[in-house]
Amino acid sequence: MIKEELLNFKTLESSNLKSSAYKVLIVDDEESMRNFMATLLSQRGHQCQTAMNGLDALDKISKTEFDAVVTDIVMPELDGISLTKELSKRYQNLPVMTVTGYAEEYSAETAMTSGAREFIRKPFSNAEFTMRFDKMMREHRAEETLLVISLTDELTGLYNRRRFFVLTEQYLKVAIRTKRRLLLLFIDMDELKWINDHHGHNEGDQALIDLSKILKQTFRESDIIARMGGDEFVVLFVSADENSERLLTRLDENLKGHNDQRSRPYPLSISVGIAQFDPEHPISIDELLAKADSSMYTQKRKKPKRHSLP
Repeated sequence: MIKEELLNFKTLESSNLKSSAYKVLIVDDEESMRNFMATLLSQRGHQCQTAMNGLDALDKISKTEFDAVVTDIVMPELDGISLTKELSKRYQNLPVMTVTGYAEEYSAETAMTSGAREFIRKPFSNAEFTMRFDKMMREHRAEETLLVISLTDELTGLYNRRRFFVLTEQYLKVAIRTKRRLLLLFIDMDELKWINDHHGHNEGDQALIDLSKILKQTFRESDIIARMGGDEFVVLFVSADENSERLLTRLDENLKGHNDQRSRPYPLSISVGIAQFDPEHPISIDELLAKADSSMYTQKRKKPKRHSLP
């Protein structure tokens, strides 16, 4: 289903960071070593599965989502360096720690060049092993946090312009493949300048936050809701005629409900433009945005200017 595929794209870039307990795949051709490393990590609360070589590991990773991989380097069928290179191609955000007893043949530089995040030589102490694993995961979490910050609008918590383009590019590909139409709403908050001028920029910021809450209340988890900047927002969702009409009606109702119960000295008002993405006649993201933007301004021009708000 297209909805499941779209949710998968958002999950891959989800802003929800994982807890400190991880699901780890241990890869080593020696059973005793596999079990030893798995025991060390299990004692720290991690869930561990094992694989006997690189091919076995790839098979397990294709069926189960892991947070990290710890792999020996010298193994039959598919060695750890080859496995790490393959993982860096297929699962770029999956941290890998390499382990080897052949330090003269395989250096940390070789492992890191192949895509590993951490490297440890055998024999190692229990403390060194867990310390290096914990260090790798702390650094990975820090990178995830920075990614979330870079893709999130700081004021509203919605996706920002950059993330909108990243996700929408994937949505359009899925729509073309599944022959499903998408609908883009371009939403502009009316009279934001008036609110800023008469009530201050803090109140203007609060108005933007209130509108973002209404949008999150109205639309679904599989929909893309983003603030493009200033007073402009966009929503992209799968377009079935009855669903589209229902969602637009719900947006109007939620906006009216907010205004009826408002504690602010002004009502919220928006202008909305609509553009449809037809998979039979695909257009670029920029073209889709331009169509929705033009539609929005057509609606806005029909509204009388309010020099005072009730």
